[in-house]
Amino acid sequence: MGSAQLSCTFLTALIHAPDMEVVGVFSQPDKPQGRHLTLKAGPVKELALAHCVPVFTPQKINSPDSMQCIRDLAPDVIVVMAYGQFLKKELLDFPKFGCVNLHVSILPKLRGAAPIQRAILNGDKQTGVTAMLMDVGMDTGDILDVITTEIKPDDTSYTLGLRMAIEGSDLMLDVLRKLKLGTATRKPQDHSLATHAPKVMNTESLIEWSYGAEYIDRMVRAFNPKPYCHTFLPPQADAAPNEPGALLKILKTRVESRPQGTPEDVLPGTVLSLKKGPLIATGEGGALRILEVQVEGKPRPMSGADFSNGCRKKLDVGSRLYPGINAILNA
Repeated sequence: MGSAQLSCTFLTALIHAPDMEVVGVFSQPDKPQGRHLTLKAGPVKELALAHCVPVFTPQKINSPDSMQCIRDLAPDVIVVMAYGQFLKKELLDFPKFGCVNLHVSILPKLRGAAPIQRAILNGDKQTGVTAMLMDVGMDTGDILDVITTEIKPDDTSYTLGLRMAIEGSDLMLDVLRKLKLGTATRKPQDHSLATHAPKVMNTESLIEWSYGAEYIDRMVRAFNPKPYCHTFLPPQADAAPNEPGALLKILKTRVESRPQGTPEDVLPGTVLSLKKGPLIATGEGGALRILEVQVEGKPRPMSGADFSNGCRKKLDVGSRLYPGINAILNA
């Protein structure tokens, strides 16, 4: 059971494991996409169909029809990875070896929907993948095994997630084999140590330039590739009060020092330099170099340097990017 792109690596490992058979795949229903809202299958469904594995996409996994379908498939174990629906006790108790969840954090830390993004945003140095026997709680089941991985200074959610999926697939196969042999061990979680990783909201991706440069850089990496951090160019001359200019997705940044002679009272969001990409003043006396951007209406990203060379009419040294909602509210 899985829906996210991250789940595909785990499914691929199961399909190619010589001692395992994937009897069925459950994923979220097809979703309308594009201008014409055409229904499109998710990545897990597409992968399963490409390997001739039966796929099911129920609106409600705990419905009587879904339960009957699972009974007919008679799985020994259900592997769950970023599926997107809660499993009730009747379903959790059905397979012989239970339901095994692969959660991309070191439980009980960062329970919830966005552990990879929150780990980067928090500035954590390490994270991991936990194989867990599921119960009715939110990521509260007994731990079967854990692997750890370093969070590198330039990791985005994409690069970290890809590395964790590869390492976590080996963990998954090892745990499943131990369950079959009866050698797997269960360790209850210490719930007093639990922290949470709530779903990332689109509103979180608006850059508040009053934040410190290190934190904004973590935001950019945590929200890449989804939902991407963004800011706005300075408003047009005829714009209404507080109406921002064009949206600017920020894909890659680097923390730097402010140029010598920068006034101490310069406002966050002010462009300090355009050479090699815009250098933007942040809170706490910091500065952030924009290394890769995508301008609203443009089909492809560009380097910060190319953006600087082409944006002279919209952005110049001393102009100010949209400072963020906090600055507007406190003005």
